[in-house]
Amino acid sequence: MSIGDKDIKKLWGLAAGRCSFPNCGVDCIPYLDEDSPTIIGEMAHIIAKKPGGPRGVSGGGGDKYENLILLCPTHHTIIDKAPVGVYSVELIKEWKRQHEEKVNKFMYTIRYSSINEVARAIKRVLLKNQKVWQEFGPESIRAKENPISNISKYWDLIKLSIIVPNNKKIISLIEAHEEIFDIDEYAVCIDFIVHAELFEKSCYTIIENTKRFPQKFTEVIDKYVYEK
Repeated sequence: MSIGDKDIKKLWGLAAGRCSFPNCGVDCIPYLDEDSPTIIGEMAHIIAKKPGGPRGVSGGGGDKYENLILLCPTHHTIIDKAPVGVYSVELIKEWKRQHEEKVNKFMYTIRYSSINEVARAIKRVLLKNQKVWQEFGPESIRAKENPISNISKYWDLIKLSIIVPNNKKIISLIEAHEEIFDIDEYAVCIDFIVHAELFEKSCYTIIENTKRFPQKFTEVIDKYVYEK
């Protein structure tokens, strides 16, 4: 399969690394053991690459994002093995659209009554991001010990499937409760938002001097998480 790097990143990023089959949403990079994730997601052609394949047309379908959908192995097999007409091109494209729309709108709608509750919700997401960064990021022990390992392959997909969606959760929590923070604290929150937005853009295009994670943001959150 000759899918370009940008199309792969766009597909995985907009799907948040989850199967796009309705009501599935299975993680396409599960941790099957404690030490390493496994890439099970399959970039399925909506219109088959070859004319005689599932939903094939004369000339075949392309390897671009527009003709791809991220699926788990089970649902990839189901739609490709189904009788002709059961899963049409239009239906599969609609699944993809709905899934990506859901990912974009999955932000928290819950409202918290205190800054301590908001901080604890944010802290849980930060802890997950920190764990993933420590285990698989470019500055992780794994990456430093073996610079030519395939860890970068995992990292490119993991940051799109985990880090970016988690950052969006945090941004939504900040924006939904911005009046809870005092002015100086909110300014630090804005620093995090700028970092998160640039981090997402850098997943698709190299950006020089990307704003690093603001440590003061952790200090603001921890202040209320551990407040007695």
